[in-house]
Amino acid sequence: MSAATETVLLLDGGDVDALASVELGLRAAEEAARAGAVVTGRVQVNGPKAWTRILVGVVSSLDVIGYKQFHRVGDHVRYHVHLFRESTGEPIAIVDGRRITSLRTSSTAAVAARHRLGDRPVRLGVVGSGEEAWEGLRALAGALNVASVDVFSPTEANRRRFAERARAELGLDATAVGTSPEATRDHDAVYVATSSHHTPFLTAEQVGGVGWLGLIGSTMPVHREAKGEVFLAAGEVVIDTPDAAHESGDCVEAKELGWDPAGAVLLGAYLDASPGDPGMSLFKSIGSVEQDLVLALHLVHAARERRSGREIPSVASLRVMR
Repeated sequence: MSAATETVLLLDGGDVDALASVELGLRAAEEAARAGAVVTGRVQVNGPKAWTRILVGVVSSLDVIGYKQFHRVGDHVRYHVHLFRESTGEPIAIVDGRRITSLRTSSTAAVAARHRLGDRPVRLGVVGSGEEAWEGLRALAGALNVASVDVFSPTEANRRRFAERARAELGLDATAVGTSPEATRDHDAVYVATSSHHTPFLTAEQVGGVGWLGLIGSTMPVHREAKGEVFLAAGEVVIDTPDAAHESGDCVEAKELGWDPAGAVLLGAYLDASPGDPGMSLFKSIGSVEQDLVLALHLVHAARERRSGREIPSVASLRVMR
């Protein structure tokens, strides 16, 4: 087969934004969690002015192989996802990955929260006011019966703007609060999405009375959001990938205090079990490439149904190995 007979669906950032509904994100997140055996790998290369990371995965249950590549130069980051059919090797799509990164993170957390909290009215707290925090609130509002939202961010203007947006766009009873504990303690669910990279700020005392706690900001060993004692205070810890135990600074500190990651439950197994009431359920996410690939595939299916995106010729010519 020549490259000229193969086409690839191209979805740019605008296409993805138009397709990225909460419902699509939740479906993709649940399917990714239950995808079964996946094979993943990653490479990171740091140069003098830029760095790049490539996350590769094989999701055999969906007949997909692919990768997400992103690179940063200064404060500019670009992402894209490439999908191929595992059974034939033929290309499927190239998808802009900017929105995928935040949508898969928030959707995965919301699936975990829904399993724990069901459809009862929820008092929600959000710590953070950036894109990840907004995407998280959007997903949680779609997955849960959110009765009210308290949001904290260190900058007063940011938290007020976030609460106003939640009221205007999501119709939520949202309040900007002046301290972190006001958005955490005694809430049914708390979503923490900050850029606190080195100094943890969330203590066990601050999450007293919390039913479900989602931590998504610490994705590297040097990153910190929650003190290790928070893991020890949890009745159960759910993780989206085994890599979280050594790649998140939150988990690294928790292990130093005696937390045993062997007791953590993978999200797929958690969703297949009946929800209990263990006290505080802590969900720790760092993201995994199968989440990116499955979400990208769902976006491709939605694009084909709506006839959006562009079909372009594949640039990869075929070679037959003997």
